Amino acid sequence: MSGTSGYKTRQRESILRYMTEHKDSHVTVNTISDYLSQQGTPVGTATIYRHLEKLVEQGMVRKYMVDASTGACFQFVTPDRQCHEHYHLKCERCGKLIHLECHFAKELANHIYAEHGFAIDPLRTVFYGICQECAAPAAAAEEETTHG
Repeated sequence: MSGTSGYKTRQRESILRYMTEHKDSHVTVNTISDYLSQQGTPVGTATIYRHLEKLVEQGMVRKYMVDASTGACFQFVTPDRQCHEHYHLKCERCGKLIHLECHFAKELANHIYAEHGFAIDPLRTVFYGICQECAAPAAAAEEETTHG
């Protein structure tokens, strides 16, 4: 039975290593599964999800529910940088999830609470749109057709 336990420990270490190496990203179970398969150490998605849930319980990983079609995203929580008091931006083209650390967003939340009696939950609030990298090619193409 010790062999199975060692295998589970290796799986957990592989998942935790991936999470720490990608600490600035929000990743899905499928992203981790694809990466581990490419590395020659495939782990089933149910096993990855179980390990991530344990890491969430331990406070090492934060879980986000972005929307129903995307499913859960996970992020490694570094001791020096907590992700609990800001909103997120999600690019509808590339799927990137960006931390919005902006005092104007906090002012908006304060206004909504003061004027409308509604407290926004920053962990569950995501603004959808197009990121700068995805918008740049479209803007360049539009500029070219306007002046070209």
